[in-house]
Amino acid sequence: MSDNQNDTNTNTDTSIIPEGFTGSGYAPFSKHIGPFVYKKETDSEGNVQGSVGVVMTETHIGGNNRGHGGLMLTILDEAMGMTAALQKGGQPVVTLSMHSNFIAGTTPGQFLRATGTITQTTATVAFVEGKAWCGDTLVGSASGVWKYLRKRDK
Repeated sequence: MSDNQNDTNTNTDTSIIPEGFTGSGYAPFSKHIGPFVYKKETDSEGNVQGSVGVVMTETHIGGNNRGHGGLMLTILDEAMGMTAALQKGGQPVVTLSMHSNFIAGTTPGQFLRATGTITQTTATVAFVEGKAWCGDTLVGSASGVWKYLRKRDK
């Protein structure tokens, strides 16, 4: 990545990031294509939801002058996986399958966010639905299955 690309990716209008999101990337890839910000919430019934967002810049744009679909898939995957992991106290997970729908386009300067919701868990997998938004516009949705892994010894 050239210095010019890096500057474009990191000089973002952080004033559009909603309250409660913090910058704490979980993986090098997420930092590379983001920078992503994260939010953890618990609803009135005790269900945990993970949300992931990014301020879209020129580096996130595909050939059609709209947000690249791979970015939306990554945001959904991160939010849904985060939700599955949080459901079991941060237990690591991997994506087994994910089905997605692209609903609307995105453009630079928008805050793209995705949130996961658990629909069911077993001892070994979590079933999760996700939605991606830019402001009040639903731009994508997904459903998938995440497998719980054993925690690594440190």
